[in-house]
Amino acid sequence: MTEWHPVDPGAGDWSSEDATIADHASHEAATLAATLMSSTWPDASDNLLHFLSNSGADKQMDLDAYLEDESEIRTAIQSRERSIGLAAIERAKTSGIEGPVTFPVQTGWPGVEAASHNWYYATGSGNYSMHGQVTVYPPDANHPEWRFEMDTTLHYRDQYNWDGSKSTVIDLPGPFDPTVTDQQLAELHRAGLAKEFLLHGSTARRTTGP
Repeated sequence: MTEWHPVDPGAGDWSSEDATIADHASHEAATLAATLMSSTWPDASDNLLHFLSNSGADKQMDLDAYLEDESEIRTAIQSRERSIGLAAIERAKTSGIEGPVTFPVQTGWPGVEAASHNWYYATGSGNYSMHGQVTVYPPDANHPEWRFEMDTTLHYRDQYNWDGSKSTVIDLPGPFDPTVTDQQLAELHRAGLAKEFLLHGSTARRTTGP
């Protein structure tokens, strides 16, 4: 699998600034916001609380649930799988093969951005990669057309951070909304009260065809 690198530098060095009274107040507001969103946006809540726990430990996400909820991303990945399979068929045709042939599948890390509130606040934008193989079959007595079967694992990576360059506000449903901005959350990392972390997930082995 090709190496993944974060696409942005994040909020800066952890604990590089002294925590202020305002930072502690922001931490309390963010913790309250994360608690309030737990039933409506469970993954967003869980990831924000992990950030606020200040451990910086890697965290695993449910990539299957992410793909189930994010239909546009799921469709884009399926389209890419088909494109890889069709490209493999063309390669096999030009090679003049007379039997099945298998090619490795190793993509880069294209970026995607979640559309739902839950996953947007849980990860925002991240990167996915496919790793495995695709087998091409020429026509035979039972299959008049060329076909492919792809056996891959899908991986996802995101450096969970609030870089402060955006103006996202956690907009909670309900009568009480503790407003927390990107800039405030980024400051918590620099103040050593919260810590950025690697968010990652993988699917089970996937078998797809045309």
